[in-house]
Amino acid sequence: MGARIFATALLATAQAFAQAPVEERRPPRDDAGLAQHRVEFARRALDQAQAQVRDAATEQKEAQLRFDQAKARLDETQRNLAKARASETEAKKRHDAESSGLDRQRAGKGG
Repeated sequence: MGARIFATALLATAQAFAQAPVEERRPPRDDAGLAQHRVEFARRALDQAQAQVRDAATEQKEAQLRFDQAKARLDETQRNLAKARASETEAKKRHDAESSGLDRQRAGKGG
């Protein structure tokens, strides 16, 4: 029974509230304060976004520097490898020539 009375009272209050003019249902707004709050929130979001851009730019510059250093080292090692291969080719030619000469010498002594 108590629940029925409560439901009836609640229904009557809701109907009275719904019939009240809009101005009476809402508390008075402080438009300037709300606007200031929104501006402050937007400023903080902007500051945060700018900080993220600065951090990302710094990280990119550091990565670019490391890349450039690695690229220079790679280029240097490629040049060194090419020189070493050329040196190996020359050494092999000399070795083959010396081996052939030794083989001819041995063949001449043995015959």
